[in-house]
Formats: sequence, C-alpha cells, structure tokens
Amino acid sequence: MIHNNDIGLLKRHLDREKAARQEAELILEKKALELYDANEQLQHLNDNLEQQIRDKLAELRESEQRYRQVIESVQDIIYKVGPDGIFTFVSSAVEKMLGYSEQEFVGKHFTDIVAPGYRKSLLEFYQTMLIERKDSSYNEFPVVAKDGRIVWIGQTVRLIESGSDVVELVAVARDVSDRKKAETELQTTQSRLSTLITSLQSGVLVKDEQRRIILVNQLFCDLFEIEQSPQQLIGTDYSQSTNTFKQLMEDPEGFAHQVERLIQNRQATTGEEIRMMNGRILERDYVPIFLGDQFMGHLWKYNDVTEKYLARERIRRSEEKYRGIMNNMELGLLEVDNDQTIVRSYERFCKMVGYTESELIGKKATDFLVVPSYLSVLEQQQRERQKGNAGSYELQLKKKDGSPVWVLVSGVPILDEAGSIVGSMGIHYDLTERKHLEEELERARLIADDARQAEKQFLANMSHEIRTPLNAIIGMSHLLFDTQPTNQQREYIDILKTSADFLHSLISDLLDMTKIEAGRIEMHARPFDLSGLLRSVQKVFDMKLQGRSISVDVMLDARITGDFIGDDVMLNQILMNLVGNAEKFTEEGSIQIMARIKKQDGPTNWIEFSVIDSGVGIPEEKLDVVFQKFKQVNPQGHKHKGTGLGLAITKELVEIQGGTISVRSTEGEGSQFTFTLPYARSDKKVEAEPQAPNSASVDDALKVCHVLVVEDNLMNQKYLCSLLNKWKIPFTLAMDGKQAVEEAKKQRFDVILMDIQMPIMNGYEATVAIRSTHNPNQHVPIVALTASAMLDQKNIAEEVGMDDFLTKPFEPVQLRTLLQRYAPVGLDTEAENVLDQERLTQLYGTDRVYAAEMFETFLNDVVPELLELPAVCLLQDRTVLAQQVHKLKPTFGMVGLSMLEHKMNSLEDKVRQGVDGKTLEIDCRDIVAKVNELIPVLQKEKQRFTHS
Repeated sequence: MIHNNDIGLLKRHLDREKAARQEAELILEKKALELYDANEQLQHLNDNLEQQIRDKLAELRESEQRYRQVIESVQDIIYKVGPDGIFTFVSSAVEKMLGYSEQEFVGKHFTDIVAPGYRKSLLEFYQTMLIERKDSSYNEFPVVAKDGRIVWIGQTVRLIESGSDVVELVAVARDVSDRKKAETELQTTQSRLSTLITSLQSGVLVKDEQRRIILVNQLFCDLFEIEQSPQQLIGTDYSQSTNTFKQLMEDPEGFAHQVERLIQNRQATTGEEIRMMNGRILERDYVPIFLGDQFMGHLWKYNDVTEKYLARERIRRSEEKYRGIMNNMELGLLEVDNDQTIVRSYERFCKMVGYTESELIGKKATDFLVVPSYLSVLEQQQRERQKGNAGSYELQLKKKDGSPVWVLVSGVPILDEAGSIVGSMGIHYDLTERKHLEEELERARLIADDARQAEKQFLANMSHEIRTPLNAIIGMSHLLFDTQPTNQQREYIDILKTSADFLHSLISDLLDMTKIEAGRIEMHARPFDLSGLLRSVQKVFDMKLQGRSISVDVMLDARITGDFIGDDVMLNQILMNLVGNAEKFTEEGSIQIMARIKKQDGPTNWIEFSVIDSGVGIPEEKLDVVFQKFKQVNPQGHKHKGTGLGLAITKELVEIQGGTISVRSTEGEGSQFTFTLPYARSDKKVEAEPQAPNSASVDDALKVCHVLVVEDNLMNQKYLCSLLNKWKIPFTLAMDGKQAVEEAKKQRFDVILMDIQMPIMNGYEATVAIRSTHNPNQHVPIVALTASAMLDQKNIAEEVGMDDFLTKPFEPVQLRTLLQRYAPVGLDTEAENVLDQERLTQLYGTDRVYAAEMFETFLNDVVPELLELPAVCLLQDRTVLAQQVHKLKPTFGMVGLSMLEHKMNSLEDKVRQGVDGKTLEIDCRDIVAKVNELIPVLQKEKQRFTHS
C-alpha cells in the first residue's frame, strides 16, 4: 500500500521536474529567438555577398571580353607557353596565319610546328632566356603551317615570373615571310652582282658618294699595280687614288683632269681610250650610280684593249698591203651593205664584169649583176651573213655586155667597231673556163655511161646468146651418155663435153672479171661452218679426181671450231679456183688444203689458208705475173688451156674481203698459194638445213611433181623435156611468158621453170602476172632459168617474186637437185621426213595420247584460224596481224612443223619492221598453202599416235 508520505514526495518530485521543464522551455524559446535573429542576419549577409560576387563576376566577364576583343583584333598571334614548352593559350589569329584552330594548337609542344633545322636553335634561345632571366627578347624562325607552307615569324617573348619561378612565357608573333623573301632576293641579287663584277674580264671599281670603295676586282688591282687584295680595299677612302693612278699614264695631268670632270658632270661615258707608260692601252667606261634622284656613287670599268688596238692596226696596215695585192690578182673584191647596195668595188672585179667602179657604187647588185635564177642563192647567203657566218658558193653573174660569167664567191660579214654587221664582202674567182670544162666532162661522162651501158648490154647479150646454145650442148652431151654409145662415140661425146665445159669456164671468168672491175661484186657476210666448207671442197675434188693418182687432204688448226662470220660463197670460189689450178698442173701426188689461225686482233681472227700441190711448179722469174690478167705460166706449152683469169679473179676476191694472197713455188716440185682473210667468230650456231629425204622418197616425190617448163629455145626445150621424161617427171611446156600465164590459170603446178628472155612476154613480166593475180599458182615456187650471170638479172628476179635462180648452162644433177628442193612431199612419204621427230619426242616422250590430242587440236582449231591470215592481211591492220601471228607461231612446233615455225618467226619480224602489205599477204598465202599440203601428213601422224 502507498503511504501519504510517498505520494507527497512523488508530487514534489514531479513539480520540480515540471518547473525545470518549463524553465528549459523558456530557455529554448529564448535561444530559438536568438538563433532566428542570427539566421536572419546571416541570410542578409549571404544575399549581400552573392550580389557582390555576381557584380564582380559580371565585371570580370566584361573585362575578359574586352581583353579577348583586344587580342582578337590584333593581326599578330599572341600565345603562352609553359616552362615545359607546351602551348597553354593562343589567339584566334593563329588560324588565319597558320591554318590551325585554337583547339589544335593548345597542347602542342612548340617544336612541333618549327621547321626542321631550326628547332635546336629555338630551343637554345628559350633556354638562354630562362637561364639569364631576360625579361624580353626577339627572334625569327620558320614554322610549318597546317597546309605544309613555310611561314617565317618574328616573335617578341616576355617571361612571366611568380616569386623566383618562371610560370610561363608570353609571346607576340608576326608573319615576316614577305620581308624574309625580299631580304633573300636582295642578298641573292647582291651576291650575283658582286660575283658578276668580280668575274668580269674588265677592271671594275665601285665607290660610294663619299668615294669609299664598296667593290673592286682583282683585274683592276692588276691593271693599276695595286698591291693590296680586293678584300683589303673594301671600305677604304680612295678619294686621292687619281693622283696615284695618274703616274702610270702617258698624260698624267690629262688623266686626272678627265677623272675629276667625269665625277663633277656625273654623265655616263664609254669607250674612252687611255695610254699607259708601259705601252698598254686601256678603254674606260664611267657610270654614275643614282637611286631615283639621289646620287649614290660611281662605277669605273677599264678594259685592256692593247691586243685589240694592235690587231686593228695590223688589220689596217694589212688591208692597205693586201688591197694592192688583190688588185693585182685574179680575184675580184666587192663590198655591199646590208641592202646589197655596192659600197666599194675593186679594180679586178670591175674588169671581171665590165663596169667601172663609178658605175657600180650606190647600185644594188641584185638589180643588174645577178642572174635571176640565182637570186634565191644570194638571199640564202645574205641570211647567213646576218648571222655572222661566212660561206662559199657558186654564182652566175651578168656582164655589162650581157654575157654570163661564172664565179666562185667567198663571202664574209663586215663588222663595225661595235661588232654590228654592216654589210658583207665577196671575193670572186672567175670559174667560166672551168665551167666550160665541166660541161665538156659531163658530155664525156654521158658518152662513157652510154658506152658502159652498151658494154653491159653486150655482156648480157653475149652471156645469153652463148650460154643458151651451150646449155643445150652440155645437156645433150649428158643425155648422149645414156644412149649406150660405142667406145668411139663415148670418146667423141667426152671431147664435146670437155670443150663445152672449157667454153663455159672461159665465159664465166670473163664475166667475173668484168663484174669485179665494174665494182658490182659485194660481200655478204653471214655465219658459216668453215671446217664444213673445206671438207665440202675436198669431197668435190675427190669425186672429180676418181681414177687419177692424186689425193686431196685437208689439215685444220685445232682452234678452228664452231662458226665464223664472212662471205662463204667468195671463200668457196677462191678455194675452188686454187684447188682447180693445182689439179690442172699436178699429174700425180697430192693436193693439201691447210687452214690455221695466224693471229687474233680483238674479235677478228686472221685465218691463213694454203693450197699446196706436188705439181710441175712455177719458174722463179714467172712468180711476179701469176696474178696478172691474161697471163699464163705454163712450162709445158699449151697443154693446159685457159683464159689466164682464174688467179687474177682469185686475187681480186681476196682483196675485196680485206685479205692478201701470195705464192711460193719450186719448179718441178710444186707450188703453194697462201691467202689470209679476216673472220669474226659467230655466237649463233648455223641452223642445219633440213635433212634431205632418202633417194627412194625423192624419186617418189619427183614422180608426182608437176612442172611447168617455160622456154622458147628449141634446143633447150629438147634438153629439158628429155631430162624430165628420163626422170619420169610430168611436165607442161609453154613457148613464151604469155602461154605460161595462161597455163598457170588452168591448173596447179608444183614448180615453174621460167626462162627470162622470151618473145611476147618475158620471164619477169610473166612472174609478176602470176604473182599478182588470183590463180592456182600464185604462191608456187618459180625458178629463173637464164643464160645471164649478171648480178642485176639476179636482183630483178628476186624483186619480181622468183624463188630461185639457175644459170645456164646447167648440168642434169643441178636441175635434179633444184627439183628435189621444191618437190611436194608425197602422201606415202613417211612423216619423219617432214616432221621434226626429235622435237616431238622432247615434247611428248611416250605419251602418245597427249600427242594425239595436240595434233587434233591443231587440225580442228588452229588450221581454220590460220586459213584466215591472208584475209587479215587485206584488212591492213598490222596490230591484229601481229597478234594473230604471235598467237599461232608456237603451235607449229607442237606438231613438229619446225620449218614453218621459222617462217612464222620471219613473218612476225616483217610485220614489226613495217614491210609492205603485199609482201606480207604473199608470205601468209605461202604458209597457208604449205599447211594445206601437209594436212594429210598431220592426219596420218595423229592416227599413228591414236592407234599405237
């Protein structure tokens, strides 16, 4: 239970708490009021502070705007750089000057924009400023603009310091490129001017307005005997130099007075002549120097003209001397001005044209002296004189009496003292008598030409008229041997043949010598097998000497290997002549053919050939005449007949090739003929001729070879027809060229034997007609059969389109060989005689399936394209033709047609060389014709590959 005392205590406690709480509330209320008042005051103060801050910020923004406007209004770049070299600020002018935006520029290192080569010096400049604490400094350097331009700037830099530290560098930069360019150009001009003046071949002195030397060269010092160098004189006062120089002059006072007069008058003067005590003569030019109206100084130029003066004096005295000489010589002098007006005529010229000097002076030479047809010559020479050139020319003049006079004129320009051309002088030599002589010589030359032409025609006629019947005689003698003659008849035929051969040799020697003397024999150098040629000569005489006790041996230098370049035809003729000569004078024993390399001179090998026999020999007193024309050295009388031209021709042929020939002989023991010829070694291997088919296949080919014989001579007709009948070769006979053309239109032949000299239409005309018109024989081989051995006839035969040339008289074996060369390949002939089997083996080996595919591709795809070649030629588009030929060429080798591949190579070369379209078309048709002939062979070979 609760006692009253406890209640009282509790009540008192609660009252005290209440009183304390009330007191605390009063205190809190009071504090709240104080806090409110303080907060009000603080809010008021804060509002005031914010207003002040806003006012200050507005003021700062306005100040910054004004500052930025000032900076941006300036055309120069204003920028700041920290001590580390990084841009911290840049004005907007940087974009206009260098192309960078402010954002692109700020943050770069200053060396990023400085031109290479100047970075180190600028870095040193800034380092010096920082070390020496220079408040302000100026320098210039090039920078690289954004577009790559080089811009020269000049900058003024100030240091911004805080205490003892440099916080940044502030700079103002200006574009000084134009000034720099002007300074460079000025320096270049000054340098050039200084170099020019210093290098002049004149003494030069330049003084300023105070007479101080600003430029002088070494030649000036040399002329006036000045010991100091030009560099030592620069800047020195030379106002008293006149007194020093005048002591060197012939007229000292006159020299000094003239110098002062020139300086006072300040008028340019040139060409003053000054004589020195030492005999030298100077020429002086004075030039006052002005810049606008302001006088800036003097330029003196001195030239040593002593030699020029002395030369002029010598010329003057020489002119006086030679004027008298010329007047007494057969040379007429005439002087004219630039308009061809005569200013002076010397006595001899007046006599030459029949006028007096007074009649000539003041008149134009072109008006009455020069023949009109020669005015153009004179005008051309006058143009040359205006260029300062001399010249010689012939001219026809008209004398006073109207008669012509021929003169040789040597014309030279006349110069005045300044070197200007004021006229010309002509020295005239009378050529009239020489001209008359030339006219007579020309008439004589024409007569001689007519005589040579007549001689040429005579030789051609003689060749034809003798060789034509001779051909029949030799030919018939061969045919008679086939008629089973009796021994006596055989002896008669042998005599007949020997006499005909002798006559043939006689005519050939005469014609060869005639051609040599007329200079119509030319060298045709080409690669050839030298050792093979010598073996061939040996074989020829081995066959000829069968039955006689004479051996023919060849001895070769071991170094003679490979091919050499030279005229193998000439060499063969030389050897045949020498060995033939040895054979005539050797009854028994031996004939040796020797060759050795005598010496080597760079690429040239001098090869020594010797033909040694064991015959009758030559008397010592006769050795000097063995090489003379029509000279025979025959100790046995007239046993060995001949023209006496063989060795003379041989000597000429050796010398034409640049060689020499000699002979050694002992009577009764034999002779040795030695000749030396220059040959170069060939890098190319001579292409081997395709191997001839065996005799059986030749006979088969000839039996199907259809020949057109064009011959008007009855004896030769009989000879040719008998041979062809004997060989069972089918032929058609035409009596003249016109009949040959008609026969060519009717049927195709394999070979045409064409005589040259025929009635109605000759062989050349008939060949042109066959080659130029569409007919079955347009591309068939045509062989010229002619009795003319003249080189001109062979050249014409080649030009009109003939393929070969057989000279009458010819032996049966020669005709047979020729027919074998052009006979078509028979279908029954084995393919190995036509196709390059070695190449086919290399390409395909034992892969016959692949080979069959290639042959089929060629026949089906290549041949049709090939047949279009003539049509491509007609289009006259060389680019297309070259592409087609180049494309088709390799395909021939793929089927073993190596010879046709060579022809395609030749065709491609001709296309590149620009050979005329007609020739290209003929070559194309020839290749097409040969491919058509060989198609059966290719088909047979393809079948062989397919079924094997």
